[in-house]
Amino acid sequence: MGKSRVLRESRSIAGVVIGFLALGMLAGCAPATDERSPATTSGGAPLISTDDLVGVKPDEVHLFGFNDLHGNLEPPQGSTGKIAGYDAGGAVYLATHLARLKAAYPASAVVSAGDNIGASPPISGLFHDEPTIAFMNTVGVAASAVGNHEFDDGVIELGRLQRGGCAPDGCTPGEPFTGAKFPFLAANVTDASGKLPPALRAWTMVEIGGRKIGVVGTVTADTVNIVMPEGIRGYNFGDQVSAINAYVPEMKAAGAETIVALVHDGGAQQTTGTGPVDYNGCADVGPEVTALATRTDPAVRAVLTGHTHQPYVCAVDGKVVTQAASYGRLITDVTLRFGADGVQASAVNRVVTREVTPDANATALVNFFAEQARPRAARVVGTTAVALPHDPGPSGESPLGSVVADSMLSATAPAPSTAVAAFTNPGGVRADLKAGPITYGDIYTVQPFGNQVVTLTLTGQQVLRLLEQQWSNGSRSTVLSPAGLTYTYVDSAPKDQKVVAASVRIGGQPLNPVATYRITTNSFLASGGDGFTVFTEGTDKIVGPTDLGAFESFLTSHPDVQAPTPRVEKK
Repeated sequence: MGKSRVLRESRSIAGVVIGFLALGMLAGCAPATDERSPATTSGGAPLISTDDLVGVKPDEVHLFGFNDLHGNLEPPQGSTGKIAGYDAGGAVYLATHLARLKAAYPASAVVSAGDNIGASPPISGLFHDEPTIAFMNTVGVAASAVGNHEFDDGVIELGRLQRGGCAPDGCTPGEPFTGAKFPFLAANVTDASGKLPPALRAWTMVEIGGRKIGVVGTVTADTVNIVMPEGIRGYNFGDQVSAINAYVPEMKAAGAETIVALVHDGGAQQTTGTGPVDYNGCADVGPEVTALATRTDPAVRAVLTGHTHQPYVCAVDGKVVTQAASYGRLITDVTLRFGADGVQASAVNRVVTREVTPDANATALVNFFAEQARPRAARVVGTTAVALPHDPGPSGESPLGSVVADSMLSATAPAPSTAVAAFTNPGGVRADLKAGPITYGDIYTVQPFGNQVVTLTLTGQQVLRLLEQQWSNGSRSTVLSPAGLTYTYVDSAPKDQKVVAASVRIGGQPLNPVATYRITTNSFLASGGDGFTVFTEGTDKIVGPTDLGAFESFLTSHPDVQAPTPRVEKK
């Protein structure tokens, strides 16, 4: 089969007739699991997948949900490719398991709670995530909430992914992109006049098994802090529950028998011990989950969540609340039974095992884009003597993040930028680098956002305020990885007094509060991203290369990169 034909077929499969769910009153906060038994057990962790599915019952409909796919069409590797010790994920296997479920339960629909795209591996990210949307079309996704990463390239690009059309750099590879065959739902995203972004909807009505179900979608209100400000300028990301509740009367008036929320936000189980998390458990689930459920209108009987990449299946205040981890490793199977006494619901997270026959259509699609990406992704751009983790060290500084900061400083230290220090944010560094040869695909996976490197002028006092803003994001800290700058902070000190001012050094010299310094960062932070508003006060801005280009140049000119000496000390 020719490549153009594969692409055409992968993009021409229409979305299936869709549906969603309503739930009976389930009290408390506890697991809300389906009665199906584990298929096998290994190492004490039960494996529940799509083997031994029980027969369909009268007045029963199913919802098959996933979230936070992030363009992982190829099987994710390492710990991100496992669930409870089992290898999991990969589009060709996800498609097979969904096909098994749909064959067993024809009155069903596939849905997503967002972050299907963004921060994606090269197989999807190099092509504006069109491959992932095409995959979702092939498996018949019926509706999806938008996640914060759907806004990585702004509302205009998100509208293009919904409606179709060529990307700004052209229609490559293959034929013009025809768009998502399912609606993006964003009920809490509005401009000053209350309008949603172009081509997006607040909710949709679906019919499955003869039941009319209103489906509403929302995205975390924190999106304003974690995506490029220019791309969402003019839009407000409001309270999710308020938005859901506001649309309940409208959906009821349109004939909805029940309502379901796709919410790109969530929490996690608070577990102890060293064993794997029960992916069908609800062990002391975080207060974010319970608050989300208890505040939502009683007409909403199910909340499928995302964003935190965690697995859980809970019953909270009469609602079923679930999440399917991330990267296509789990499918949430919700069973709804309609009866005279209302709707009874149960749910189970099923592992997307790799011990099944790969789906043919998904295999053709993945192989096509893998071949398109391979020449660019396989090119060696450098080497590293040791593995460089992106996770934070004891002080919160990321070792790989500091190397990225080094690369930005190296690119902007010469005139005309003349930078003396640089910062990058932890959310902009997405994966580890293994020891040995480094490919373009590796660094693209590390830095997939395509930010520009920006140099600006700050006073020493502004630099101090910038450092203090690392602890201004509520309960979470965002410790930046620096280059050309060192300092000490006291974790137990009050807010806005954590940084030891006398410890701050730029270029090895004490920071002068009244002097000016040329500081480099990425365009996300320069625009005030992650709550670092001090960057927006900078003057004399000069835009340089992309962060990825700066990183590639640095690796090419610095063979056998070593792990940097920590620049941040925590006391």
